[in-house]
Amino acid sequence: MTNLSRRTFLKASATVVAAGSVPAYFGFSEFKKAATEESVKKVPTFCHGCTSYCGIIAHVKNDRVWKVEGHPIHLKSSGRICARGHGMAAYLYSKDRVTGPMKRVGEGKFEPISWNQAFKEIGEKLESIVKQYTGNSVLWLEHGTHRKSYVDRLFDTIGSPNFTTQYSTCFNAKTNAWLQMTGTSLNGDHKNAKYMIFEGRNFAGGIIPNGMNHITQAKEKGAKLIVIDPRFSEIAKIADEWIPIRPGTDLAFRLSMANVLISENLYNKTFVQQFVDGFSEFKRMNKEYTPEWAEPITGIKADKIREIARDYAKYAPQAFIEPGWHGLHSHYVNSTQTAQMGIILNALVGNFYEKGGLMPSASLQLGHLDLPAIENMPEKGARIDGAGVTGKYRTVEPSRGIAHITPQLVQQGLAKAVFICNYNPLRTAPDPEEQKKIKDAELVVSINIDWNETSYYAADYILPEHYYLERLEHPQAVSGHISHDNPQLALRQPVIKPMYDTKNTLDMLKGIADAMGHKDLYPFTIEQEVEAAIAPLGITFEQLKKAGTLEFPATVKPGFPMKKGKPALPTLTGKIQFSADLFKIDGKLGIPVWVPPLVEPDPKNDHEFRLIHGKQPWHSHAMTTNIEQLMKLSEKYQGTFMWLNASRAKKLGIKTGDTVTVKSKIAQKKVQVKITELLHPEAAWLPSTYGGFSPKNRTANGVGVNFNDFIPIMVDPLSGSTMAQEVVVTVAKEGN
Repeated sequence: MTNLSRRTFLKASATVVAAGSVPAYFGFSEFKKAATEESVKKVPTFCHGCTSYCGIIAHVKNDRVWKVEGHPIHLKSSGRICARGHGMAAYLYSKDRVTGPMKRVGEGKFEPISWNQAFKEIGEKLESIVKQYTGNSVLWLEHGTHRKSYVDRLFDTIGSPNFTTQYSTCFNAKTNAWLQMTGTSLNGDHKNAKYMIFEGRNFAGGIIPNGMNHITQAKEKGAKLIVIDPRFSEIAKIADEWIPIRPGTDLAFRLSMANVLISENLYNKTFVQQFVDGFSEFKRMNKEYTPEWAEPITGIKADKIREIARDYAKYAPQAFIEPGWHGLHSHYVNSTQTAQMGIILNALVGNFYEKGGLMPSASLQLGHLDLPAIENMPEKGARIDGAGVTGKYRTVEPSRGIAHITPQLVQQGLAKAVFICNYNPLRTAPDPEEQKKIKDAELVVSINIDWNETSYYAADYILPEHYYLERLEHPQAVSGHISHDNPQLALRQPVIKPMYDTKNTLDMLKGIADAMGHKDLYPFTIEQEVEAAIAPLGITFEQLKKAGTLEFPATVKPGFPMKKGKPALPTLTGKIQFSADLFKIDGKLGIPVWVPPLVEPDPKNDHEFRLIHGKQPWHSHAMTTNIEQLMKLSEKYQGTFMWLNASRAKKLGIKTGDTVTVKSKIAQKKVQVKITELLHPEAAWLPSTYGGFSPKNRTANGVGVNFNDFIPIMVDPLSGSTMAQEVVVTVAKEGN
């Protein structure tokens, strides 16, 4: 047998991959043996399958990722990862990745261009737009805030305030309420709880692996889990009780729970007196919301509401209503008030800063690069989406914005240049046909990794970013969703070299800024940024790279924040404010009161349903539907099927596997159905992930339908969210 060096083996490997055959001098058995003998390198980083960003360890062999596993230290994973984490790692090798910069040359037609050409053309067009319309006409849309510090530097230079996240389609109502009423955010201490209410929240579907671990640990110690949801969600499978609430009425349920706690003197009077502002006004306005009042609205018996409220108080302060995320906080016109009531119910039983109640996640103070100031910085105008603007959406958080109205901003001539990064509004925002109008902006740039719908239908230029397993990013303090006493720091680092002609976003912005004439706007590398961030922590870059996730001594202790003997939350009073002052300033009620949903299905029409949606354990919205391995799970478990209640379906002559026509005011689609007892009769439920329509994302294209297909663009006046379940559809069996 020919002796093989590592270099010879890798060269031969590359030849095999390229040609699909083995050289004559190198038999397949020898090739296989050499591959087997090659050492495995383990590289820690963190996942990009959803916003939990679980820590993972990639196993790399021959510069290929062979498998990933959960990082044992990371707060979110603790040694576990879900199906999406495995699927996202496999997507590194997708044939549908964009392999280099692309320029649109026709409808559905693109040509490859060099990075220099892309930077020159985009920079010149952007500079022309800024000169003609000012920087206020430039909009950046992103899934989160990972690149915000980079974008801010360019936007400070051109005078744009318009950095916008996709959070208006997710959880704006929650963060808005918490910010205004507490000035902070807390998470459930699931591990130490004795009684947990998960209302519209599903750790087992919107997966947080270690969160589920904490819940099962608590249940093993005798804790009770109550799930309130129109659908029997994945987490309901381990619940002590599932209560199928009428969709859109969670606010009524919460108002009546508060009524029981107050009228029966079950609330924590000492805590309320010391740490709550506005209780008397809330008590007065809450008197009418009895369980008997709530029963016909919610469909939950008055006695059951009382039972839950009493048990909740009995186990407090080791009891909480899970603060939640997307589940209740972008769906209805009353979602902001529902979020307010979540804060109030937790405060009434005094569980703030209590073990087994609500606790903060530990945080870290990171360092920053000392960058030169931007000279002659132009004054920024008001945000074009109206977030935080008096007379428009005054109460919406301007730091998050209103992403889903972007096509309207384009049509109104307010958005002339649109950058869309790690986000796909044509598939994940309401009314995709309307979202397509983003293409009418004078410049649309999509920064992504594949041929998603936004890139294919709307972008003038596609700039492919390094895949998450190929790139280095600013280190991330691990927090959110579940409480944790010990601060953690995680690093996303490349586990293999970039496979294609891709770049990180910082280098893209450097190239565009240079082309605009703003030389040296980014006089740093990501490596230098990481070094500056960790400088105050007493660790080295090498230590962080080797560990992936580092944990520091505990900084979180129970006890309400106090300063000089007084409550010290970052609110006007230092206390939890039952009345949101900003809402009052805007002429609305600061205290949550009953607000009915905008629409209701007609009870006399057997064909009408409220369309609701939710996650599946193996998918994350639309970002995973082009992954072959995960779509095989969808096929196996009938994942694309719409759910209908059995009693309602019987009236319509519909059985599992039948194809039905679903119609709203803006769309009509066909979908197969699953008939079940595990869904509220008024609801039709769709998974939130399918309905891909980019022909270049071949696995996702044409599979299933999406709830966004049926929803017009609407804006919750308080938090700016999509009100994504304020839609009534008709359902009819195909052929009827």
